[in-house]
Amino acid sequence: MTLNDIDDMERYMEHVESMRNAERAWLDEEMEIEMMIETAQEDGDDGASQYLRSRLHIMRLVHEHCIRNEFEHLLGVGLST
Repeated sequence: MTLNDIDDMERYMEHVESMRNAERAWLDEEMEIEMMIETAQEDGDDGASQYLRSRLHIMRLVHEHCIRNEFEHLLGVGLST
């Protein structure tokens, strides 16, 4: 294994760790919004719960888009249809 191979592997592992941390943060934020939706529903605040559901839906769409882009980048192909 050459020094370049080792450097490439280290960069890849740092990238993967960064993606894991971002995924954890994303899931924490989704869970927080889900709890806020529950609270709004319990309080009978339909406007707030609808707003939060829309926000959560948009977050999930963005998350899916980011994951798709990452796979496309890693695989070197386009997955969009």
